[in-house]
Amino acid sequence: MFPLEHCIEEQLREIKGSLPTLIFPEACDPRILSAASGLIQHAKIVLVCHREDVEAAVERGEIDLKVSARRFLQSIECVWPPDEPELLDEFARELVEKSAGRSWGVSYEEALELVRGEVYFSILAVRRGYADAVLGGVVNSSRDFFRPCLRILERDGVVYEMGLFALPDSHAPGLFEENLVMFADVALNPEPDAEALSEIAVGACATMRNIIPSSILPQVNGALLSYSTRGSGAGSSVDRIRKAEILIDEKLAALRAENPAYEGIHIATELQIGCAISKEAARTKLGARADANPAVGAANVLIAPNLDTGNLLYHIYDTRFPDARPVLVIGGLRNQALDFSRGSRVEDIEIGAKALMLRMCRSGRYAGTPNDRFFPRYEILTINPTRDYTEVGIWHGRDIGHRERIVHSAEVIALEPMEQLPARLEAVRDFLERHGAAGAKMEAVVGRGGLLAPLGSGTYRVSPRMMEELGSGEYGDHVVNLGAILAREVSGDGHGKVWVVDPAVVDELDDRSRLSGLKGVERDATWHALSQKAVAKHFATQHGEEYEDLNLIVAHVGGGVSIGAHRAGRCVQVNNALFEGPMSLERAGAIGSSDVIDLCYSGLGREEVVRRLTREAGMRSYLGTTDFDEMVERARGGDPDASLVTDAFAEQVASHIAALVPKFDGGPIDQVILTGELTTSRWLVDRIEGLLSRVGFEFTVYPGDLELDALRDGALRVLRGVEDARDYL
Repeated sequence: MFPLEHCIEEQLREIKGSLPTLIFPEACDPRILSAASGLIQHAKIVLVCHREDVEAAVERGEIDLKVSARRFLQSIECVWPPDEPELLDEFARELVEKSAGRSWGVSYEEALELVRGEVYFSILAVRRGYADAVLGGVVNSSRDFFRPCLRILERDGVVYEMGLFALPDSHAPGLFEENLVMFADVALNPEPDAEALSEIAVGACATMRNIIPSSILPQVNGALLSYSTRGSGAGSSVDRIRKAEILIDEKLAALRAENPAYEGIHIATELQIGCAISKEAARTKLGARADANPAVGAANVLIAPNLDTGNLLYHIYDTRFPDARPVLVIGGLRNQALDFSRGSRVEDIEIGAKALMLRMCRSGRYAGTPNDRFFPRYEILTINPTRDYTEVGIWHGRDIGHRERIVHSAEVIALEPMEQLPARLEAVRDFLERHGAAGAKMEAVVGRGGLLAPLGSGTYRVSPRMMEELGSGEYGDHVVNLGAILAREVSGDGHGKVWVVDPAVVDELDDRSRLSGLKGVERDATWHALSQKAVAKHFATQHGEEYEDLNLIVAHVGGGVSIGAHRAGRCVQVNNALFEGPMSLERAGAIGSSDVIDLCYSGLGREEVVRRLTREAGMRSYLGTTDFDEMVERARGGDPDASLVTDAFAEQVASHIAALVPKFDGGPIDQVILTGELTTSRWLVDRIEGLLSRVGFEFTVYPGDLELDALRDGALRVLRGVEDARDYL
């Protein structure tokens, strides 16, 4: 059977940008809570109920959660209408205005009483832009839930309901491509006129395309059903269909012109169902005319001429194929509402919500929740200094406002880290000025953490002690030390929310990993903690898992390389990215002790030795460049030195990944994650995966880095009260 939910899920994962806000007025139903737990990675969930009720239900084990209780409770927002007097007043006034002059018009007092209830409160929250869609009908009847939606929410013409089925393999083979079929309208319009029929036909086909990509279903073929086939019958129903045909052609042409993604849509009209779904039957009835329209005999979207037919088709298939799990979709309501049946299962709610969100994102209208009161869009500035550039981002909650990678001149990069501060600070201030922003006005300013004393994972306040240690290079000189300093400089001394997140010295090594081989000399952790932790948590979230429940090997492959074994939420072994592990662009990595001894006694001072190993070594020392793409191109062009060095680099990375297998004590390794600037090289990724192909690893690649996103997330966790900011002691 076609994996419909997986198809929708994969597409949602690929969509970037703001998560939509879904509001559930029937939040006390266990089915809603269970489904909501499966949606938190794709949406911001608002439950209209008392938080204590949700917590109690979770505590009693009444909810079949798809994620941990901790993550679920951290991710949702609960709102209780009587506790929101300002919103009640706003919603009541809006309802009075909307209902004015209508048969269902209400006074302010009546409106206030209505919006104190969960259903009207939720619908008005969508209308006023505090949420993007309201989902209900599991507890309330259509009269009590969906009728108010139809009255209050904005429409695009006729409102109709579609049912999308992924039929089991036992269904007649070859009848519907991929065994996918949609029926419309199945619930709302008893006798749609020509205009309504045309809207339903074109809208249903566009919905099929929005949900099922062309790579799976190259053509979406719609058929407007009739008892007549292209002139064989007559009657008022046939007249409506023939009038609709002209309108369908016009609307479909406009849709294709608006978006080339809809080029693969074809719609045929006035067809008996046999001619609509069987090419053989169509050719028997129509002869050569059956091949004039690709939709004839190959329809996978069946548009009913009336509600009796549509509802009958839907329920026949739903009853005959109970495992098909139909997806109900509402058209004409701008993806603002979804009405489930009271017999809906958790799975029905979850897949329906996912389909709604996919349509919302594909519509071109969605750019974020207009008034994100329930999930405030805190203004956050993030600063990430790296070897060649400083990346800066201004965030509105999770949404990026402005983002820039400021590349510095060769003269600046050649300076010692602290000597680069004035140039980098000027660049960050210029960025803020160009975008009309000021660090002092941000809710939080977050810099990448530098080389400090070993500490635990978390978000830390930038303190005078931290500034002093980073500035003096007490634990090592590196441009990453500038992150906290830049954050403090642009925010001003009086700003109370200046933080760093998961500095490079987060130390979670287990006892075995600390042994160096020489008593009295312990291994320490200096690594890309921010990057590795970010992609590990991101992978867990994408797959509905908890980071703490996974065994992961994460390789950050950028200007430096660190490869860590993440077990039960801790990185228990990782190479020192400055002095161990594979060579990198300009770092030597792990070289023999005797060679280090020779270098130390060659007449160089300590700082010169460190510089030699960390800034003048690695691939640069062999090939004279730090441009990895150039190295690969030289290798492809037949340069034997470039070929040798790039191959050796890939082999060293692969070897260090494989060497971490014992850290999991024989347990399964859930995933190997590759990230960092150099993973944008398809050659490198393919080479690493190829070298490890016999080991049986599964790979996920996050090209580039998620470090700015990780800085944002660290700030949001503190701002939303999920965790506390820590003091650097």
